Amino acid sequence: MAEFGKTLYNTVMEKRFYSYNDIHRTVKILADKVMASPLKPEFMIAIGGGGFIPARILRTYLDIPIFTVNIVLYEGKQTGEKGPQITQWLDKPDELLENRRVLIVDEVDDSGATVAFCKEHLSQHNPSEIGLAVLHRKNKPKKVELPQLVEHYFCGEELGDEWICYPWDALDIDNRN
Repeated sequence: MAEFGKTLYNTVMEKRFYSYNDIHRTVKILADKVMASPLKPEFMIAIGGGGFIPARILRTYLDIPIFTVNIVLYEGKQTGEKGPQITQWLDKPDELLENRRVLIVDEVDDSGATVAFCKEHLSQHNPSEIGLAVLHRKNKPKKVELPQLVEHYFCGEELGDEWICYPWDALDIDNRN
C-alpha cells in the first residue's frame, strides 16, 4: 500500500514503510552475500543512527564484534555547516584497524556522503580491506558512488528515490508515524 507525504522541499515523494520483520529478512540477504564473499570481515563498524540495528541483526549471522561511530550529515540549513561531521569515533583506531578486514554497516546508500566520509577516515588507519553493507540502495544520482569506493559492496535491496520509513524512526509504531 503506497502512502504519500511531503518532503522538506514540498514535493510529493512516495513513502515506503518497513517492519522489523522486513528488515530482518533484508539483513539475512546481506549476511548471505557477505558470507559468500572473499572479504571475511573480522568486525563491523556500525554508523550511528541507522546502522545500529542492521549491524546487530547482521552479528547474529556473522558472529563478529560491532564497533560504532556516529557521523551526522549536515546540509547547512539550520547549522550553517556543510558535509558530514564526526560526533563519536573509535578508541585507539590504529590498534583496532591496522591490517584488519572491516565491514561498514549503514541503513541506506542515499547520497553516499556519510559512508564515503567514514571510509576515508577508516582508511587513514590502514585496514587491509574495507567492505560496505547497506540495507537499501537508492537508484538515483549520488555525490559518491559507493560501489566504486570499496572493493566489497553489499546491498540488501535496491529502490527508487523513495522516502524510507524505518521502524526504529517511528514515534508511534502501531500507526507507523
